[in-house]
Amino acid sequence: MKTPIFVITLAVSAALPVAVAEETKSTLGEKTSQTLEKAGEKVKDAGHAIAEGTRKTVDTVKDAVTPDKDARSVEVKLTEHHIAMPKQLGTGKTAFVVHNIGKEQHNFEIEGPGLDKKFLANLGPDETRVLHVDLKEGTYHVLCPVKDHASEGMKLDLTVK
Repeated sequence: MKTPIFVITLAVSAALPVAVAEETKSTLGEKTSQTLEKAGEKVKDAGHAIAEGTRKTVDTVKDAVTPDKDARSVEVKLTEHHIAMPKQLGTGKTAFVVHNIGKEQHNFEIEGPGLDKKFLANLGPDETRVLHVDLKEGTYHVLCPVKDHASEGMKLDLTVK
């Protein structure tokens, strides 16, 4: 007895999607595994980048409050209407250790021969930061650039010899 062609075609047609489905399932499983593996590597890399960024931030904060070993350390106290610090210094690398002992935000700016430097952000009450500068001979103006603090007395002239 001869099997009609349409029955064979029907049988092959029915088996073909099952075979294709198995092949697709296997391929999808491999691709999913590969994708998950790549994602895991990216997460690991991101974790390393975050850890490195955190280390750099800690170092930056440490540098902001720690004078360089080769710099002369000068204590500065800021309070409302007053800057307490020496009015005469020698030349060279200087680390101004600035402490806000006032109740308001303050900043510390020094202007002089080839120099105009201040903190990027104001110091809050009871906050301390270090400003490194290389002082040359001359007269420098030291002031608090916040609001009208300088006109209220937060300024002085620094002589460097």
